[in-house]
Amino acid sequence: MKNLPKLKMLITVIDRSKTLFYVDLLEQFEVNVQMVLYGRGTANSQMIQLLGLAESDKSVIISYIREDRIKDAMDTLEEKFHKVKNGKGIAYTVPFDSIIGVAMYQLLSNDRTGKEGERKA
Repeated sequence: MKNLPKLKMLITVIDRSKTLFYVDLLEQFEVNVQMVLYGRGTANSQMIQLLGLAESDKSVIISYIREDRIKDAMDTLEEKFHKVKNGKGIAYTVPFDSIIGVAMYQLLSNDRTGKEGERKA
């Protein structure tokens, strides 16, 4: 059996207005499955202004990413958090220890090899 790369869950919290930008950005790291949850921050307007946050409406992007792609994704997210106007956010990973089914693993890891090991189009 080949050595399969492990998966992690990447959680990214950003201003809601930047949701599509970050969803598209993460796709370049072979992130095949993402879920967006909408929320509202609990900080009052004084705290938001003090911290330099743009708005209290947030998006939480849950992405499944191969472990070998995490460093590049996190480095890119950190760069964008500093350079994109109103693009501040936080990102962290959570271990993803097990999954049932080869097809589900292939979907989450963006693995396009077939049962016999040949690459699908």
